Amino acid sequence: MRSNPRAGLVGRLDRLGVERLARGAGLPQPLAARVAEVVVGSGLADVRRDEVFRELVAHFEDGLAAGRTAEDLLASFGDGGYTAELIRREKRIVTPAPLGGTGPRDSWIRQLLRDTRYAIRRLTARPAFTAIAVLSLALGIGANTAIFTLINDVILRKPPLVRPQELVDIYRSDAANDFVPLTYPDLEDLARRRDVFADVAGYRLFFASGVDQEAPTRITAQLVSGNYFHVLGLTAAHGRLIEAADAPAPGAGAVAVLGYRYWQRAYGSDPSVVGQTLRLSIGEYTIIGVLAPGFDGAVRGAVSELYIPLTRLGDVAPGMQQEFTTRSSHSIFVRARLNPGGSVPQAQAAVSAVAASYREQGLEGWQGKGDFVIVPSADVIVYPPVDALLRPLMVMLMVVVGMVLIIACANLAGFLLARAIDRKKEIGVRLSLGATRLQLVRQLLVETVLLGTIGGVVGVLLGRAGLQAVLAADLPLPIPVTLDLSLDWRVLAFTTIVSIAAGVLCGLVPALQATRLDLAGVIRDESAGGGRNKSVMRSALVMGQVVVSVVLLVVAGLFVRSLDALRTVDPGFGSRPAALVWVMYGGNRTADEVKRSVDRARDHLAALPGVESVGLTENVHLNLLNSETVRITVDGVEPPPGEVAFTVDRAGIDTGFIAAARLRMVAGRNLTAFDLDSAAPPVAIVNEAFAAKFWPDRDPVGRRYRVGGREVEVVGVVATAKIRNLAENSRPFIYDASVGNGFTNGWFVVSTRGDADAMLAAAVRAVRQADPNVLIMEQRTMARHLEITALPIKLGASALTGFALLALLMAAIGLYGSVSYAVAQRSREVGIRLSLGADRQSVIRMLMWGGLRLVLIGTGLGMVLGFAFGRIMEASLYGVPALDPVTLLIVPTVLLGITTLAAYLPARRAGKVDPSIALRQA
Repeated sequence: MRSNPRAGLVGRLDRLGVERLARGAGLPQPLAARVAEVVVGSGLADVRRDEVFRELVAHFEDGLAAGRTAEDLLASFGDGGYTAELIRREKRIVTPAPLGGTGPRDSWIRQLLRDTRYAIRRLTARPAFTAIAVLSLALGIGANTAIFTLINDVILRKPPLVRPQELVDIYRSDAANDFVPLTYPDLEDLARRRDVFADVAGYRLFFASGVDQEAPTRITAQLVSGNYFHVLGLTAAHGRLIEAADAPAPGAGAVAVLGYRYWQRAYGSDPSVVGQTLRLSIGEYTIIGVLAPGFDGAVRGAVSELYIPLTRLGDVAPGMQQEFTTRSSHSIFVRARLNPGGSVPQAQAAVSAVAASYREQGLEGWQGKGDFVIVPSADVIVYPPVDALLRPLMVMLMVVVGMVLIIACANLAGFLLARAIDRKKEIGVRLSLGATRLQLVRQLLVETVLLGTIGGVVGVLLGRAGLQAVLAADLPLPIPVTLDLSLDWRVLAFTTIVSIAAGVLCGLVPALQATRLDLAGVIRDESAGGGRNKSVMRSALVMGQVVVSVVLLVVAGLFVRSLDALRTVDPGFGSRPAALVWVMYGGNRTADEVKRSVDRARDHLAALPGVESVGLTENVHLNLLNSETVRITVDGVEPPPGEVAFTVDRAGIDTGFIAAARLRMVAGRNLTAFDLDSAAPPVAIVNEAFAAKFWPDRDPVGRRYRVGGREVEVVGVVATAKIRNLAENSRPFIYDASVGNGFTNGWFVVSTRGDADAMLAAAVRAVRQADPNVLIMEQRTMARHLEITALPIKLGASALTGFALLALLMAAIGLYGSVSYAVAQRSREVGIRLSLGADRQSVIRMLMWGGLRLVLIGTGLGMVLGFAFGRIMEASLYGVPALDPVTLLIVPTVLLGITTLAAYLPARRAGKVDPSIALRQA
């Protein structure tokens, strides 16, 4: 039976036994003798010997590390000052324990403080190791904190709504889309269903600008129904909010409420702003209040700065006045509050009954399939179709940064395992003097948790700096995005938990391995037990790092390849440099006034130097903020089952758009000025996809389709361009001549022979000179416009590539450390081989193979897992299969190249060592 060394030391130790243990811990013989004298002479051999011995050894270790001589330390140790204070402190908190029993214990706070002080001494005595460990953990924790901060602001942080569980969002579904905004008549009809809804509110986004500024900035705003704030349960910080009495009918209610952030920025938090007049490009409004902080609008990330009544829809553009009566314009988002005790299924049944009555009556837009869809508001982040992409993206990013943190922890765990062997004598002596394994594991974990805590603090700073850099970047976003990066309790709790977990994760296995010792062998200065286990554990950690690195590299490679594929897609338009200016003609203007303003702007733009052509369209291609459709019928072509018409994308254009957008005319003719006259017969140009769908074997020019009761003649055909995104299949499209009839807002397209950025600045000035009151909603070059549709994949590829390279760097460092330690442990073997005439290159290959073997196994496992992840995310890729041969070739090549270098450097250094020196040092 194996003896228990600690059990034989519970009783009184003699001076020789203590001195032998002290020498086994590495103390010189004079110091060991003095330790024995103090421990035995003071009676501490009967009490907490592990705590006293820890303090004594630490005293000498710290002194020698600080440059003091052994003699000086011996003198200070024996002068009675340090020793007497130590003995007094220990005797106050510890009393002798009977043989085989236990005495009173320190409080856990005192134990934790003592362990923390000791951990600080050890970390400060090794600043290089501490700095590397903290930086490694900070990078991993910082990445996790940054992504969680985004998730917290976009998903977790809820606005201060009253009883949010009662709120639901209502959309319409049809054959083309599952979630379509409603019309104003839909809103009014649903508001009458008091049997299921306590109240129903509507809103829509729009943009405005002040008219008192030389270069007015765009204001993000919301048109809201009079009961909007009441339905949500919001309050005012100053003044009052919009009420139903403010907007009893269309055209009424020239009042405005300021968003809290906008009030702070634009008015310096001045409460006297209530009652002042706000002059906008769409008219004058009386400020009646400031919204209380916490609610920034209906769309997460897009802060609404201004709220005006929905009844003022006609101010935004003259043509929008008709939206109060028509069911063809789906632009109103609806949010309702259920009656107390009501449920989503009950509400769904009620609104489906309304939709069924619409279909029976054959109302406009309801002749075929169609229904209302209810979604709990708590489940909506931005907009259901966007949320379907946003949630998986956030999950994927958290998984990725979690992998980076795991690699950082594995790296540090590998280093700690290597250090554990160097501390075997210290740990063995402490176990022999009465310390329990649990106490030593606790003390070692305190050291790594302290590293994790410091890494967490640094990581928060790095994460916030990274997020701020991304938000400050000039990204081609369709709307301004504002995020709250403040450290609320969720972010702080997450970072704290991650930091502590990282410390435990990277320290637990090394601590358990370090305290699994053969004490007799340690005291005799023999090898500690568990060496093979430590070697296996270090190998497993290195292999795990390689596997995770390969997975990240594969996923990043697939996204990069997908981005490259998107860049090669021909959008079918915009092949020449061009400027895009999105304008809106607000205020109470007549159609003739708008037409004259548009004509002046077109003339000013055409007169600019370098302009090739100028065109105007109601909705430019690849516009993520808007898509317009029309329901048509074609003689001889049956609509889809259950439908009475086809739903086709469309846009109104003028005579110059085809040339300005560089669309290729393949048949027929362009529009003429006569076609734009409201009295002219309706005509349109269609794309090749439209012609192939409805007249596959016939010439489409001269043929007709119907919109409602009107027949529209096709006068031309253009090549098919991308309409909604670059990855879409060919989509039928109609370019009709409605831009000259009731035009309210659209895009000027100005193609140029020169620099697009210079032309954009000149185009904006020209539009404002033509009409100082025009609202410029957006301005961008054609190249930047085309970048927007590829932005999600571009951001994903950039983030994944950055994290993958970071993981690869950490894995390479881990492999370098593992090989370096293996080389140091085999220094005697290397010396013997070299002294017996072994070739240095063969020795280097032998030393490298131990690490590269792990890399090869890890690479194989990582490739399998990486392509499994690729299959899961294949729907988010474009033009690239999960088993992409290029990624399959590049990832292992890059990984093996970097890891081979990491294994070669320490092996080559060992191969250059003089055999005699290696033998003496071993």
